[in-house]
Amino acid sequence: MHNFNSCLKMEICMLNSLEIKNFRALKYFTINKLGRVNLIVGKNNSGKSSVLEALRIYAGSANYKLLIEIAKSHDEKYPIEKQYQEGELSKIDNISPFQDFFSGRAFPKKKEDIIIIGEINSLDKSISIQHTFIKEIELTVTNEIGKKERRVHKSPAILPDTSDFEKITSEGFLVGRYGYGNTILIDFNDLKTNQRNTNSFNMNNILPCSLIPTRYISIDELADIWDVIALTEGESAIKQALQIILPEFENLIFVNNQRAYSGENQRSAKVKIAGLPHPVPLKSLGDGMLRVLQLILKIFPAQGGILLIDEFENGLHYSVQEEVWNLLFTLAKQLDVQIFATTHSWDCVSSFAKVATEQQEVEGIVLRIGQSIRKSDKGRIISTVFNEEELQNIMKIDMDIR
Repeated sequence: MHNFNSCLKMEICMLNSLEIKNFRALKYFTINKLGRVNLIVGKNNSGKSSVLEALRIYAGSANYKLLIEIAKSHDEKYPIEKQYQEGELSKIDNISPFQDFFSGRAFPKKKEDIIIIGEINSLDKSISIQHTFIKEIELTVTNEIGKKERRVHKSPAILPDTSDFEKITSEGFLVGRYGYGNTILIDFNDLKTNQRNTNSFNMNNILPCSLIPTRYISIDELADIWDVIALTEGESAIKQALQIILPEFENLIFVNNQRAYSGENQRSAKVKIAGLPHPVPLKSLGDGMLRVLQLILKIFPAQGGILLIDEFENGLHYSVQEEVWNLLFTLAKQLDVQIFATTHSWDCVSSFAKVATEQQEVEGIVLRIGQSIRKSDKGRIISTVFNEEELQNIMKIDMDIR
């Protein structure tokens, strides 16, 4: 298989467990055991998508651009240059940027209530995000040519230290990757510096991660991935996947089409079908073909990292889900990818359980998440893990675990 991650600098093994603290509705959420392929089951608004989002942030080391992308996808507030003038704190609508990331949709008042995402009791596999105020101090330093000069130094400020009040210019995040001694200060009031400073931090801490959302991915994005794996072993996996939906499938190609109004090139996918004299547009073959193409293509750039699938069953008839899972289990092992998928479909759980019990070399785990019924938990979202043996029993008695 083609190696997508030749530039990966930090080796991070597969997560064996998961702990998420103070992120959205997940005040204190743990999963004691994870497998190579994990299916997260739960009702709507149970927290499934929040788990995937937390894993994106973990894999991306809270990359500044990623945080903005996530906030934008929810129409939540994020830093933009026009909100800030003369270094003053922005208090538009009394909401600070990224405030909605935290449980209760407010920055915590206690220092210990920071966002933590990672493996349970494993500091080298955890990331933290702490809200902080930022103060500026003038320091005398020796520059590159040996001359002394005055420079402004930014550092976190812990309130209510009254000595810091006049020095505070903005607020931001203190992001840390435990176990690697790396910490970065994100200033909501200094976008250019953030982009420069986080580049080196994240290049040393990044983990490959692909997301397949509930909506369809653009053909241009899929074409870019295809360009990398075409004429490699990965191409045969794509052919095998598309033949699950259309046995007559023979070949796939992406072509450039010029937009009539802008003159820009736009990629489109064409499919060669046995018995037809010319290729046909992929989009004309139904949602199943496009969904399968996304599921298989996106696993390749996740090589050595994480693949996230929101609502696996979207666009897939129940009759083909078992074959798709089978292929994903196989590719997950070959490419060293850990998969996290969500569903609220019993057909999806059933097909997953069958594959998980048959593929002995790849561990498949079903995780049910929802609100605890214990009064002491006060409605906390918790997880229940079903291993392969328990999945076999579930299938025998046709038990619905959603």
